[in-house]
Amino acid sequence: MNFDQSREIPDDEAKSIIREIVADGTLILSRHAKERMAERGYSLQDVVHILLHGEIVKKEYKEKTQNWSYRVQGYDLENDEGAIVVAIIKRMSAIIITVLG
Repeated sequence: MNFDQSREIPDDEAKSIIREIVADGTLILSRHAKERMAERGYSLQDVVHILLHGEIVKKEYKEKTQNWSYRVQGYDLENDEGAIVVAIIKRMSAIIITVLG
């Protein structure tokens, strides 16, 4: 089955796909995300925790890349609030765009 990254996905479905990717797929960290993780003291485990337990609070269509990004807000392993901006690029692949503290 082909995945159309330009198609708007309902939040519940997007959340399910993101969690599936975290569990069994490929997460790609952008250079920007790696820099923000270092600045904010986030580990990959913090990012994964937020993606697995957080909620989508915002989505935005990116004309340049012709895909949707989702802001997943939740709590990291230290119980500090944070957010991850992620784009689903294939059925089992996603890119972490940035980390918000």
